Amino acid sequence: MPFDRDWMKAKAAELAAKGVFIGTSSWKYEGWFGQLYTPARYEYRGKIAKTRFERDCLTEYAEVFKTVCVDAAYYSFPRREYLQGLADQVSSDFSFGFKVTDEITTRKFPNLDRFGLRAGKPNENFLNADLFATAFLKPCEEISLFGHWSALANAACEPQCGMGCGARPGCRFRRF
Repeated sequence: MPFDRDWMKAKAAELAAKGVFIGTSSWKYEGWFGQLYTPARYEYRGKIAKTRFERDCLTEYAEVFKTVCVDAAYYSFPRREYLQGLADQVSSDFSFGFKVTDEITTRKFPNLDRFGLRAGKPNENFLNADLFATAFLKPCEEISLFGHWSALANAACEPQCGMGCGARPGCRFRRF
């Protein structure tokens, strides 16, 4: 059965209005050209420009789906500039889900090159709530960018806005 973009857009919006968010674990998938993505939007001199696609495809994705997982946050703490770049591409009713970085969620670092001297050793920051609040939540809170948000981990925070996430009053953050 072919992907019906218009039907999916309507169904995703209908479900989101009821608090059910349907999306994917990423948005940069070239295999969706001709289904979710319109190749002509990314063409330059008759060819699809990969850099244009990677930079701009979230906007087209958000025209159909109301949420996506940002797994890039798993590999490093989110930078304010990166988050602002995401926010600038979507409407205010769009949701992001973030995987919390392995800097906090890994009990022992795997023996992988990317961990350098820490590979195979215990993680001194495992479930460090202060580090989570300052290095993960703070950049998110500085930008009132999401209709909803979720961080896929538990953290200690003081309810300030009735949503239980510690976000400032009036912002559009929410922990699911």
